[in-house]
Amino acid sequence: MNILRVVRNNWKKSAFAAAVSGYALSSLKTHIEITQYMSEFSTNLFSTSENVGAPKNVLVVMNPIANKKKSEKTFKKYCEPILHLAGYSVEILRTNHIGHAKAYIEEMANLPDAIVIAGGDGTSSEVVTGLMRRNENVCPITILPLGRTNQATHKYFQIGVQSELDYIKSLCSALLPMLKDDFMYQSVIRYDVINNDDDSEKNLKPIFGLNGFSWGLLKDIDSTKEKYWYFGPIRHYVAAVSKLFSNNWSLETDYVYTPSCAGCLDCVEVRNEESKFLNNFLGKLVNPNRSNMKPQRQLVKNSECSSKLQGKMEANQVDITCIQNSENFSELETQFISSLQPGWNFIKTIPSITSSTIVPQLVLRSRTIQLYPNGETTNVYSIDGEEYDARPIKLSVVPNAIKVFC
Repeated sequence: MNILRVVRNNWKKSAFAAAVSGYALSSLKTHIEITQYMSEFSTNLFSTSENVGAPKNVLVVMNPIANKKKSEKTFKKYCEPILHLAGYSVEILRTNHIGHAKAYIEEMANLPDAIVIAGGDGTSSEVVTGLMRRNENVCPITILPLGRTNQATHKYFQIGVQSELDYIKSLCSALLPMLKDDFMYQSVIRYDVINNDDDSEKNLKPIFGLNGFSWGLLKDIDSTKEKYWYFGPIRHYVAAVSKLFSNNWSLETDYVYTPSCAGCLDCVEVRNEESKFLNNFLGKLVNPNRSNMKPQRQLVKNSECSSKLQGKMEANQVDITCIQNSENFSELETQFISSLQPGWNFIKTIPSITSSTIVPQLVLRSRTIQLYPNGETTNVYSIDGEEYDARPIKLSVVPNAIKVFC
């Protein structure tokens, strides 16, 4: 009875003490569960690591400000011990400006056995661009979900809104394919700026990406939603409503595209074929039992491959991604969305906007596509989450260009 009397007479302090105690117990429970999981994961890894012929030299490209500046602490606490336990030598590159990772990897004298990307989509795009610009055999990569946006990670792993324990499990799951040497070849998109004849910038290097190209109203909504962080889980809806008063509702662009092709005499470069032959030849010198799982397909002449189709489109949004079609080769899928109009109909469409379920009005499948923005267009477009001024640009598929642990 004395305890109840004290609680009744000091109910504010009692409520505060109960809240603090509940939070402390919840944190302690989570800490114990994470410790138990990491212990079990390490035990299982140690018991199977002897049979895994994994690479030993790993470069970790770290964006220290990713995930609200928690990425480095999280990596060092949970991921780095796993790599050391598996026998990896870990080197960490902390990026300190835009383009740092891209330039560093492009200019490296020797590539490591693998690269771990500990950041968001911008970091992964820089790493892939740096690797592809070397014009040589590239090392495999693995992507950890440590950034604010991780479209690339969601392509290979099932990761959603999680508890802290689930988040740690997702990090370990992302590392596990590299530890087991499980990988797949991933096609990338190459972006080349189209220069005019009198343009002084004739030596712009290409950009490469894993995720895709986004341009228009929906991209603007997605990129501005963090401005409304104080609205919490409805900030995406608030960002969409704010566009009711915007003038940039549509964009105009001319486009030229070439049809999809599995690979023929016109579109497969001789340099790539020679490189594959050289790699196979040297590999068989080192290991005579090594051979390709599938023989190379005989290249034929495709009369439609070199044809160019063109058109003009006014749209609210243009999205371009690299997909694997039903015939098992990569192609570009371009979606034009032009059904959005200001007013009440737009407000009713906001749930579809936030869930990315708007049906496009035109879909093109192609090997390459060139976009020529109208002169009055002042928008910027996004390549793997990084924004660039809207300029004439050519997008091309580079099939099976990079090895991804997944």
